[in-house]
Amino acid sequence: MKKFNLHTHSNHSLDAVPNINEIINIGFNNDINYISITDHDNCDAYLELDKSKIEKHGTLIYGMEADAVINNVTYDILCYGFNLEPVTIWAKEQYGTIGSRQAKIYEKLVELCNNLNLELDHSVPYNSDKEFAHAAIYRILGSNPKNISFLNKYELNSVSDLYRKSTMDPNFPLYIDMTIVWPTIEELTKIIHENGGKTFLAHPYRYAKTRDILDILNSCYKYVDGIEIYNDPKDFDEVKYLYTFAKLHNLLVSAGSDFHGNDKHNIINVDTLPTEMQEDIESWIKDINGKIIFSN
Repeated sequence: MKKFNLHTHSNHSLDAVPNINEIINIGFNNDINYISITDHDNCDAYLELDKSKIEKHGTLIYGMEADAVINNVTYDILCYGFNLEPVTIWAKEQYGTIGSRQAKIYEKLVELCNNLNLELDHSVPYNSDKEFAHAAIYRILGSNPKNISFLNKYELNSVSDLYRKSTMDPNFPLYIDMTIVWPTIEELTKIIHENGGKTFLAHPYRYAKTRDILDILNSCYKYVDGIEIYNDPKDFDEVKYLYTFAKLHNLLVSAGSDFHGNDKHNIINVDTLPTEMQEDIESWIKDINGKIIFSN
C-alpha cells in the first residue's frame, strides 16, 4: 500500500503555518510515501529545505499550486516534478510577491465595488502581505448592513464564494480578468513542460458551486496533463467520478489533502486509495526527475 499527499502548503502560502521541514516530517511520520509542497504561485519553501532535519524516509516531489487563466476563468493548477531553479526564477518574475499581487486584486475589487455604489469602510487598513484581497473585501462588505442585500442576492456566504464567483463567472458584477496577475494556462504549461514537469487541475469539485462539474472538466482537461482526483471529497463517489473521467481522457491523476497546518486544513493523511489508483499515481512519479528520495 502506498500513501500520497501531493497537495500541502507551507508558511510560504499566505494562509498556511508550518515550514517545509515540519511538513515533510509530519508526512513521513504518518507513513506517507510521497509528498509535495505546493505553495501558491511560488517554490520558495524548497530553498529552506534542510535534509539533515528529515527523520524518516520517503519521496519529496517538487511542486507548486499556480494560478492560471483558462478561457477567461481562473483555476488552480498543481505543477509537479519540474527542474526547480528555472521554475522558481520564472515564478518570482511572473507572480511577484504575495503582497504585490494581492494589492493589485484589491485595487480592482475596490474600483468595481465603487462602481456598484457598495459602501466600503476603510477604517481598518488593508495589509496585502497578511490578508487575501477577497478576504478583505468580504470583511469590509459584511461590516456594513447596507451591503447585505448584495451579499444575499449573489449567495456570498463566505470568502470562498466571493473568490470563486469573482474569478470564475464573467457575469458576476465583481468579476475580474485575472490576467492582471496570473499567466494564461498556455504560458504556465510552456514553462512547466520545458522544465520536465506535469500540470494537474486542482480540486475540480471546489469550482462546482457555480458550475456543473462536467462543464468544468470539459473546459480544462485539454490544457493539463492530469487532474487531482482526491482533495477533501464529500464522498468517495466524487473520487471515482474524477478517476473515471481521467481514464477516459488519458489523463494522469494525483491526490492530496490541501494541508495548511491550520484549523481549516489540518489533515495530513489522504484516505487509502484503491490499488489501481495508487499504481496510476506512482507510475508518473517514478518517471519524473524533479524529486528527492530520502532514505535512512
